[in-house]
Amino acid sequence: MRAARLIIMAGIVAGLFSVLPVSAAAPSWSIGISSVAACKDSLTVAVAGSSTYSKNRLDVGVYYLEQGQWKLLRQVFTPQFDAGPFSLAVPLQYSDNAATAGETLRVDVQLQRSSGNTYVDVGSYATANVVVADRDCIGKCNLTVSSGDKAPASGTITVRTHFGSLFRPEGRLYGVAPVSAGQMVHTTFVGLPCNWAARVWYYPRAGDKTPKLLPAQYWPNEFQVNALDISNPYTTAFARGLKATHPVEAGDPYAAK
Repeated sequence: MRAARLIIMAGIVAGLFSVLPVSAAAPSWSIGISSVAACKDSLTVAVAGSSTYSKNRLDVGVYYLEQGQWKLLRQVFTPQFDAGPFSLAVPLQYSDNAATAGETLRVDVQLQRSSGNTYVDVGSYATANVVVADRDCIGKCNLTVSSGDKAPASGTITVRTHFGSLFRPEGRLYGVAPVSAGQMVHTTFVGLPCNWAARVWYYPRAGDKTPKLLPAQYWPNEFQVNALDISNPYTTAFARGLKATHPVEAGDPYAAK
């Protein structure tokens, strides 16, 4: 039994996204897990979304699996934040009871709003599983993707460490985030290997559905995630998107069907 222990994540996870169906006049919200990273001794989960409520916070819970049941390992609450879009990298630290390399953990993130003297849940939660990696997650970096313009259509953003010569989305996947039509992107991804080339791809779900590379500020040079720059700002624009010139890989789950 390790009910007292805290965790922290390293690895890769696909982002999950929930939107409350509401009328135009009602408060609205969205929340998604962009990426997670779990080490033996620490965890970080990157969360993006938006809320029209004036006072908000995130309830983050981490669970471990014991005898076929998920049991709470650690629960934390973020500081309060205001209405509007948000992108938070939520760190958790532990020192008294480490996780095991190769162990699978589950992370749940719940948006909450202020109601009187307490907080109440807003809609459903986002969840993701992650495998615990090395002890200290040495050589891992963060990447913050920001767009200077708005998405022309709803779709998906992916972050990959690039390999190969074909101009198409390929390489190891390190994070996924939803994007809505008319939305600017400002999302942090965690757990990328430092000093690797990273590329951001946009998969629109309307209009021309060809995946597009969103080039970084140094394009046509590759964007290298640098251990010396903690935030690693990746600045791009949808208007600069470059269409893939080769077919996507077979089974790409984000390509339009």
